[in-house]
Amino acid sequence: MIDELIHTLNQRPGLWKMEDFAGIDQLHLGGCGATLELLKWLPRHDEAQHEAIGLDIGCGLGGTSRLAAEYLGYQMVGIDLNSSYIKAATLLNQSLDPKPNCSFVVGNALQAPFKEQSLSFVISQHACMNIAEKHALLSAVYDQLRPKACLLVHEIMLSPNEQNIPVAYPTPFAKTKEQAHLCQWHTFKSIALEVGFAHTHFVDATKDALVWMNKAREKSLSSTKTNSNITKAPFSPAMVLGQNAGLMSKNMLKNLQSGALQVVSACFQKP
Repeated sequence: MIDELIHTLNQRPGLWKMEDFAGIDQLHLGGCGATLELLKWLPRHDEAQHEAIGLDIGCGLGGTSRLAAEYLGYQMVGIDLNSSYIKAATLLNQSLDPKPNCSFVVGNALQAPFKEQSLSFVISQHACMNIAEKHALLSAVYDQLRPKACLLVHEIMLSPNEQNIPVAYPTPFAKTKEQAHLCQWHTFKSIALEVGFAHTHFVDATKDALVWMNKAREKSLSSTKTNSNITKAPFSPAMVLGQNAGLMSKNMLKNLQSGALQVVSACFQKP
């Protein structure tokens, strides 16, 4: 992935824009639009106030961090267990002018390297579902947030229905069932409240995610036609997800259509 990124970036040195990277750094359902809707629940940073630092857990290639830094003025730190993702996120940042106020480190969200009450907000987009120890995760986030600071989540959950519809794998977030640590929204919310958070916002974004997926798939199919006038995007999900990117997308669509999965956006505040 890194070699392919370097090759593509070198074709237009110094001419890239942040939106050019959306095909690989906004792979969560809803893309940039979903991220911006989530960030609306945060205040824009006032430079006269204390330094505002946001943490992006499971940051991948850093798209969420870059948007938060540009649109809200926060200093962002992205952490991810995948060292290749961190290298790629840093490389993408270095290709922009001006460079977003972001840094990326290899790290575990359960042991993030921040002092207690040092963060202005924490955001997770499609990351919590890969962490089994949700109570430990939410407790660690709670301790590192300043008073009145927020945790924003845009996550895939098991459907609240009782039909036990099986989830089709592989998906972008897990190749097998054993790699996924999905739970239902009411379980996640209960854990957050138990840790001490107050719940302030909630949106069931499943229908929006379906609309976005269908549009994205239609655009992808159109771009493969011989006579298509659509310019091929320089960066595609296959660059990150590999040759099974198409199957992963197909399975995610199936999981949402069948009712196996639910997509939620929510905000929790530390008192």
